[in-house]
Amino acid sequence: MNTSAAIRVVRPLLIILMSLAHIGILDQMSRINAAATLDFDNWMIVFLKACLAKSGVPLLSLISGYLAVVTLEKYGYFKVLLRKARRLVWPLFWFNLLFILLVTYPMQATDPSVRPDLEIYPFNAMGWFQATFAYYRIPANEPLYFLKDLYTCFLLLPLLVLVARVKFLNIVVIVWMAYKCIYLQSAFFFHVFPLWFLRFDIVFAFYTGILLYYWKKELFIDNRNLSIGLAVMFPVIGGLASVMYVVLAKPEHLELFLWADFIVKFFSVLGCIAIMSILVRNFSRLTRLLDWLSPYSYTLFLTHLFSFTFFNRAYMDLFSAPNFFGLSGVVYLLAMLTTAIVVSIALRTAWSRLVRVVSAHARSEPG
Repeated sequence: MNTSAAIRVVRPLLIILMSLAHIGILDQMSRINAAATLDFDNWMIVFLKACLAKSGVPLLSLISGYLAVVTLEKYGYFKVLLRKARRLVWPLFWFNLLFILLVTYPMQATDPSVRPDLEIYPFNAMGWFQATFAYYRIPANEPLYFLKDLYTCFLLLPLLVLVARVKFLNIVVIVWMAYKCIYLQSAFFFHVFPLWFLRFDIVFAFYTGILLYYWKKELFIDNRNLSIGLAVMFPVIGGLASVMYVVLAKPEHLELFLWADFIVKFFSVLGCIAIMSILVRNFSRLTRLLDWLSPYSYTLFLTHLFSFTFFNRAYMDLFSAPNFFGLSGVVYLLAMLTTAIVVSIALRTAWSRLVRVVSAHARSEPG
């Protein structure tokens, strides 16, 4: 019960953290790739986009692996693949295709420097295929790479479950996966699509979730003091890593950055589990709000880049570029996040009502 409630509460929070990675006015890479001045502005931008924004994917992947075992035992492998195709591949196709038609294609038509890794304009069949299905490329709707990698995890599910149940071998495999995560290796065994991950930490976290299920571990921390300690440790570790990311140039200290990135993700998982444990233990107004938002979180994930893109265009047409650390920047960020959340609620509500109307009409048809 605790794990189920905690997962429901933390899901929208993780999606909101993931969305931070797609706030265009925050440029963390120029600060990471070249040593920058350590001031609050530089540190905060790197902390938000290189630490906080990365904390959503690992725990969401771990939760998926944890729940996947139950799903596999209940439905069987092929039915799981069919169910997950409807849940993951179908949205991957439609929400990438819509993004190409509404955003990428018209933008490339006027500015070829937009997503130069994707050949969208003029029409290129392979470019559209890559942009739609994340075929060896980040797709047009960038955060949806997660859907492709997560479906690959489900393709590998019987193998991962088998290995997880073998004593000692399961530990060897998790060490092997950790190594591949740290050094950004993409192939599970061979460089063959779809067994090629855009982010290998997704399958690493997915497998970790499977292990935790078989080890009968709850995704909930009962010890209140431990929860608070881990919740505090996460931003502390991320903050210290952000200092390093700012003052050192990544190309000159690549291995150090790779290890730091892995450590930040590791503590982000522990920290977010601690946070969701605290939220569920103390059913506050924030907990109730997150619980209410939970049914809309997947729609928010699918649509937030649309909302961010069109909000940014409208804002720039009406106002000057915001100062991130001034009042205009705060208003910009809060308004953009609020817009994305409201749009996701409206779309999910409209879709649910449409489905109910169509279903009712179908039942009323004679014969």
